[in-house]
Amino acid sequence: MNAVVRILSMPARWDWRDPNILLRVGILLAVLAASASVLLLRDQLTLTQAGYGGVALASLVASAGLIIPVPALGAVCAGGVFLNPALLGLIAGTSETIGELTGYFLGYSGRDVATKSRLYKRLEPLVRRRGWLPLFLVSLVPNPIFDILGIAAGALRYPLWSFLSVVWVGKTLKFLTFAYACKYSLAWLTQVFGL
Repeated sequence: MNAVVRILSMPARWDWRDPNILLRVGILLAVLAASASVLLLRDQLTLTQAGYGGVALASLVASAGLIIPVPALGAVCAGGVFLNPALLGLIAGTSETIGELTGYFLGYSGRDVATKSRLYKRLEPLVRRRGWLPLFLVSLVPNPIFDILGIAAGALRYPLWSFLSVVWVGKTLKFLTFAYACKYSLAWLTQVFGL
């Protein structure tokens, strides 16, 4: 809903020579293409057929905050049983970090839209005072409020490469933990029950 309000409040003319606008449009088109692919191919692809690319796509779409609910942790957990968990964690962490750019750029380009939320008003001072620490901690655990912190980081003009590196470390650690936990918990359960 906020993205729709932001699009409707855009200026009538854009300067297409501006690299920031081209980058934002490119990211938006990539996320839309990934979302359309998920919608069109959701019945044809299984995890073993899709492999690492499917997990990367699920993570990207899940973190982009679009309308389509995609269980990225479920895809990583299921993939951790059949695929290399270390590589899976790196791929999912990178994909989800790229998807978080939508919130960052929403905050960067639309401060007025982002500041209307009560949750934003509570989290923005935290990002202002502590910088990387809340971004790292919130990206480390599965939760629905990371988008608000990403918007706050963009609105505060937090450096893009710092944002990406902190978020990447947190999300990669999260997915590595889930991939290995699912792999070894299934091995343990099969051993316990003799399956």
